Parts: sequence; C-alpha cells; structure tokens
Amino acid sequence: MGNESSRSRFAVRITATYILAATAWIVASDMIAAFRSAPDVVAFSVLSIAKGLLFVVVTGILLFTLLWRTENRLHIRSSALDAAANAIVISDVDGVIEWVNPAFTTLTGYADTDAIGAHTRLLRSGTHDQSFYHQLWSTILSGQVWRGTMVNRRKDGSLYDEEQTITPVRVQSGIIIRFIAIKQDISERRNHERELQAANLALAEAYDDTIAGWSQALDLRDKETNGHCQRVTDLTVHLAREMGISEAEIVHIRRGALLHDIGKMGVPDAILHKPGPLTDAEWDLMRMHPVYSYDLLHQISFLTPALAIPISHHERWDGKGYPAGLKGEQIPFPARIFAVVDVWDALTNDRPYRTAWSSSRARAYIADRAGVHFDPAVVKVFLANVDAWSNS
Repeated sequence: MGNESSRSRFAVRITATYILAATAWIVASDMIAAFRSAPDVVAFSVLSIAKGLLFVVVTGILLFTLLWRTENRLHIRSSALDAAANAIVISDVDGVIEWVNPAFTTLTGYADTDAIGAHTRLLRSGTHDQSFYHQLWSTILSGQVWRGTMVNRRKDGSLYDEEQTITPVRVQSGIIIRFIAIKQDISERRNHERELQAANLALAEAYDDTIAGWSQALDLRDKETNGHCQRVTDLTVHLAREMGISEAEIVHIRRGALLHDIGKMGVPDAILHKPGPLTDAEWDLMRMHPVYSYDLLHQISFLTPALAIPISHHERWDGKGYPAGLKGEQIPFPARIFAVVDVWDALTNDRPYRTAWSSSRARAYIADRAGVHFDPAVVKVFLANVDAWSNS
C-alpha cells in the first residue's frame, strides 16, 4: 500500500502542478484581456475562463490516470526485477554497471552502492584467460546473446560457479546501448557434478580392476598362454590409436581385449589343456567360447560396448570364421583389429606344441593372410608399427 500511495502522490503532484499552472495562465490571461476591453466583454471572459478551467480539470484527470497507469506498469516491472531469484545486472556498452537487483547483492556480497559505477570485471576470479573474455565481448558487441558458465569472485574473496546469459539492448535504430546480464549460482550443482564424476571414476576404476583380475585368472587357468591377455591388450590399444579410434572407444576396446577369452571358463579343462589334437566334437565345443563370452558379459550393462571383441575376434575376413560366419566389414572393427594382434601374439610366443616363431616369419604369415583371415587395411598399419610397439 505504501508504494501505491507513493505512486498516487507522485501522480497527484504532477497533475496538481499542471492544473495550478494552467489555471493561473487561463485566469491571468483572460482577466488581463477583459480589463483592457469593453465592460460587455467581461461577462464573455468569465465564460471563457470557466470553459478553460473545465478543460484543465478534464485534461488533468486524464493526465493523472495516464501517470498512475504508467507508474503502475513501471512499478510491476521494477518489483519483478527486484524480486527475481536470479541476479540481474544492467551495464553500459563499456561494461560499467548501472543497476543491480537485490539478488545480485545476495549472490556476490556487493551492495548496489559498491557495484553501480564499477566495471563488470569487479567479479573476475582470475580463473579464465583473456581469450575467454575476448570471445564473450566479441559475441555481445556483435549483437548476439552470450550464454555460458564461469567462475567469479565474491566480495569476501570466495569463488563460485555462475551460469550467465548476457543480452544486448538496442534502440530503434539498432545501436546497442545496454547489456542485461542474468546470473545464477550453480556452485552446488557443479559440486554435485564433480562428486558424481569422482564417484563414477572410482567405480570405473573398480570395474577395470575387476576385469584385470578376471584376465589374470584366465591366464592362471590357461598357463600355456601366461601373460597373453595383457600383451594383446597393450598391442590392441596401440593399433586402435594408430587407426584413429577415439580414446572414449578405446576404453571399451581395452576391456574387450582383456576379456576376449573369458568364455573359455565354460570350456572343460580336459579340452582346454588337452596335450594332443582336438577331435571334431571337441573343436565344436571350443568354438563355443565366444558365445559363452557373450552369455556371460551381455548381462553387465557397462560391458555391453566391449562385447565386439569377445564375440567376434574369431571371425575371418573371408567369412569362414566363427561363431557367426561374418564376412569383411560385417565384422565389428574392434574385432578386426584384435584378430591380427591375437594371432601375432600366439605365433611369437612359446606354446607346448611349438616354439615361438621369429618376428620375420610371423610378419610373413600375417601379410599372407591379409584379405583372407584379416582386414587388409588393419594388417598394413599393424606391420608398419608392430616392431616399434613391441620394443616400447
């Protein structure tokens, strides 16, 4: 009610000033004219004054109504800005602050008397380099809206994360005369995100430790391939990077490589450790281990992106592999990469039934099987780099 009374008093003062000034002018001018004229003109002058005063009263009422409505609209807008939960800053085109709302003081600790007349760099934390602010100013001076996040500094020196939208204000001619910035404190949200990221990282590390433990258990069970899982994983990661695979996808490739033979857990020891050749029936069972891998891993959601290697690393470029008989580019790319590495490691390390092949002999074999067993493009990159990777 106090604000409304204030607006009414303001409207009354303006209207009363207008009525008094207009009345004085009408009365004075008409009386002077009447006294300078004949007596019969005096009666006409009184009538003229009455008409003039009626006109003044009517226009005064209209003026009061317009002033009150205008003040009411301005008050609503001003109250909305003052009551806004987000901090609002109005600055000129040079960045000098002209107005702030109470939420700005709550957010930054700076009262309006501290902020008005100061530059917006008042809040800079030193966290961002000049290129950050250059991009921001280039955006708004070109007439575009800038949206982004930044770290700012409160009056007490503490830092906070802020989400901000800066909108240029133009006059009718198109010239930018002001900037309006709306600021929101997102420190709590950012802290929560950081905590969540840290928790996810810890969980991912725990997952990877578990996977590493599984691969070591596989090596211990199949002693003739001791160290095989880690060796093929390292080489596969090198090859994947060389072939342009992103680091995000390499995370899944590493997991798939470590777990490529986990399905052998479902193969009986009598077959897995048999010293002599396997029978056809035993080979049929052995060839099921990629399917066992899938059955075991597909139920674990975070390992779903890593399934390509365990399920498809025994497929062949010519379509004569297993378990699905995929051909050429039907074979997932990670499995095509891994297949080359897997055979290379098997050839260049001792097995109970033969000694390790020399590097040159293994290279010749891999090259000969390009386009038959292996993707030719993968073979080309692998052979060009394997010596360097093996010695690193």
